[in-house]
Amino acid sequence: MLKISRKQSGVARILESVKQLYYVVTTKQLFLEWLLEVNKYFGKKLVRSLAVEEINEYAAVNDTIDMRTAPKAVKRNIIHDEDVLKMRWDLCSGCEFLKDNKCDKCGCFMKVKHKLAMASCPVGKWDRYVA
Repeated sequence: MLKISRKQSGVARILESVKQLYYVVTTKQLFLEWLLEVNKYFGKKLVRSLAVEEINEYAAVNDTIDMRTAPKAVKRNIIHDEDVLKMRWDLCSGCEFLKDNKCDKCGCFMKVKHKLAMASCPVGKWDRYVA
């Protein structure tokens, strides 16, 4: 029979405790890394959602884009591709819901809304623009 001295059994217990502590720490670290990724994901979704809301509110009350007073979300989302702008405006101008440059479905001034990348047509004629 193998005899284990008190010193060796104490070291074995400490070693086992260190292993358990290492497992707990690495598990917590993995969990925290996962939690950080989830937080980033939902943070991006929330920022985008707030930007879309701000863009729609701006388009609902402004018939032109004034770069001096426009919110950052509007300034960052202006489309500069003339082909896309023309296609969107052609679809809007032929729409039955457009009255005096304002959409009867969403209440927005389409002369503004069609220029904003995150905006989309309320009846589905065009979607948000991704460059």
